[in-house]
Amino acid sequence: MLAFLAIYTVLLVFFRPNLLFSLTTTAGGDTGAHHYPAQYLIQELLPNFRLTGWAPGWYAGMPMLTFYFPFPFLLIAILDWFIPYLIAFKIVTVLGVFALPATAYALGRLWRVRRPFPVLAAVFALAFLLMETYSIYGANILSTLAGEFGYMLSFSLVLLFLGTVYRGMEKPGLNMLFVLNCLILMALVLSHIVTTIVLVCLAPGLLLVNRRWRSLGYLAAVAAVGFCLSAFWSLPFASHLEWTAHMAWNQLDSIKDPLPTALLPAAGLGLIGMAYAVARRERKLLPLAWFTLATVVLFWALPDGRLWNARVLPFFYVSIHLWAAYGAAWLVRPFMVMMHDLFSLRGATARRVYVPVVAVVIGAIVIITSTTAAGWIKWNYSGYEGKTNWAQYNEINQFLNTLTPGRVMVEHGSKLDEFGTPRAFEIIPYWTDLDTMEGTLMEASFTAPFHFINQAELSKEASHAIIGVDYPSGIDVPKGITHLQLMNIPYLLTFSEEVTGDVMADFRAELLATFGDYHVFRISGCTGYVEVMQNEPVRLRVEQSEWRDLAVEWYRSDLALDTPVVWDNGEEALQQYGWVTPDQVADPPVTPIETEGGVTNEFLENEGLSFDTTAIGKPHYVNISYFPNWHVRGAEGPYLLSPSLMMVIPTEGHVTLYYGRTVVNTVGQTLEVLAWLLLLGITVWRVVLWRRRRRLAGAVEESVPPLGVESGDEALDQDLGYSVREYYATRVGTEFGEEEAAADETEEPGEETPRV
Repeated sequence: MLAFLAIYTVLLVFFRPNLLFSLTTTAGGDTGAHHYPAQYLIQELLPNFRLTGWAPGWYAGMPMLTFYFPFPFLLIAILDWFIPYLIAFKIVTVLGVFALPATAYALGRLWRVRRPFPVLAAVFALAFLLMETYSIYGANILSTLAGEFGYMLSFSLVLLFLGTVYRGMEKPGLNMLFVLNCLILMALVLSHIVTTIVLVCLAPGLLLVNRRWRSLGYLAAVAAVGFCLSAFWSLPFASHLEWTAHMAWNQLDSIKDPLPTALLPAAGLGLIGMAYAVARRERKLLPLAWFTLATVVLFWALPDGRLWNARVLPFFYVSIHLWAAYGAAWLVRPFMVMMHDLFSLRGATARRVYVPVVAVVIGAIVIITSTTAAGWIKWNYSGYEGKTNWAQYNEINQFLNTLTPGRVMVEHGSKLDEFGTPRAFEIIPYWTDLDTMEGTLMEASFTAPFHFINQAELSKEASHAIIGVDYPSGIDVPKGITHLQLMNIPYLLTFSEEVTGDVMADFRAELLATFGDYHVFRISGCTGYVEVMQNEPVRLRVEQSEWRDLAVEWYRSDLALDTPVVWDNGEEALQQYGWVTPDQVADPPVTPIETEGGVTNEFLENEGLSFDTTAIGKPHYVNISYFPNWHVRGAEGPYLLSPSLMMVIPTEGHVTLYYGRTVVNTVGQTLEVLAWLLLLGITVWRVVLWRRRRRLAGAVEESVPPLGVESGDEALDQDLGYSVREYYATRVGTEFGEEEAAADETEEPGEETPRV
């Protein structure tokens, strides 16, 4: 108890309650841009009984929470029913941090490792949280403040799951523990996919202790049901992954990456813990040994690609801290000797004060050394409103909200951090009725690579955020404005002298307002979300995985933009158009379309677009990002059009595009419903059995004859050597197939305290 008091006192010293419970809009890193997904879930998706959908506010439209993780945002929405949204958001962003010491303790208890390891695991989890050697990999406080609060929550749940499923594997069965394990697995999957992938590698280590086919079957059953519970999200995620911005990560390959200098003290103590475990033949820590080995192998084995191996390192780091906790448990004996020599404390007393002393010492060390975390916490949770430039930021957003709805392009640069985060204007849809082109969930958008090309052309400090894209070498405002026109982006916000001067010199840009260094322009030539093509598109028949690089080549070419390229996936309606090879994409032929038809009555909704056209049979440019869930009535299509947008060929005068379901969505939702029905059935069955046991146990107690006031049941119990009530209750329970409760052997009998 004293150790936990020390742990959470330290956390509250950092996460000051006056900041956490203040009504300010959380800023800082990616966290400050997560308000739009949270707001969209609360206002648009949940009222329609959905957790995923289409959001027009980022990247010319994107699938919201389809490739990102809905569970943390769902928690925000649930809390929003009871407390103000601003506080609900803050609580969920720190939930994983405050949960980790408790789940580390639960892991030690559920694995039945002798005291004081479970409490020391919680103490060393605190030390892990306050590591400052990295700020983006996940699972420490700095990463959480940078925006990885979903990873942090899922990471904490992984430790809890490894403990609860271990207990379930000891005595497999369809009981309430099975239900709990399935629900925990669902929650951690829906909180972050990287932690789920690592968990798949860690879970087999539990079989080193429970080496039975029934245990393997139990683990497989939990995995299957947990997968089905999340299938509404995980199946579309897996099947549509090619429609995201593929990040070509270059893996870390230095020996210093998994072993930074700051980790060496914990690693040294961890080696003592490993040696102590080997000497004591501590089989219960075999899963932890697997934990450490599996993360090391995974770190070095991951190839370049979508999954960055740095994301595995937090699991390795926490395993080292857990070994350090076991090493610290061995040091209790020298501590007892020292306490006796210095203060004449008895061994039992010294043992009781050991863990609180360790907790206080580690807490004091991290408070003194973790200066970065304290500063970041204040910066984040004082909110946008707590920044010196809040008035200017608020004034810009209020002005934008007076404009006709449309998309906003914002120059990128570190100067934006004066408002609370470089991503401050990514939440334009949160503050206003306008959309913005950039959003923090960049990997979830097929259009993101082309936005960052625009950004490179229109920014002095471009981010080049999508790795593996061929970006322009420097500012190119004329081409950037051409791309804004192509993607129907009528507003541009700049602040650097170089970009602002070049934009003012371009006749297509009109200055609307100035706020200090910030300038808002209107871009002419943005004709709307639907337009009849002036030139016939050309077909390109390639693998979908090849499309992006070829589309980038088309997008950056000075000769190609007049001729759109459509992806030919064998559709009959496209065979009327000419085709090009990949070598011709940068300079396709131009074939004008003769038509006097046009588009009227364009009506845009969050998940739909309708319009009237007189150009029936002619290809129409739809300026919304392509995704397989889009369907159309009154036209052929929609088809993928360069660079990442849509094309339809009207067959009627009125056309409606709508965001619907695919077969994968239907299958996933069906599996989810079946899994919930299974868990509901198990729960009802277990409740019925529990009530029957209580009823029968009560009947047995009433049937036991009184044995006298003076002697009572205790006298007979003493004579017989067992309890009469326990005998009857056990017998009745056995007759009705009830399982005997498993004895909790969390703590092994302690060794006799040595005399000192």
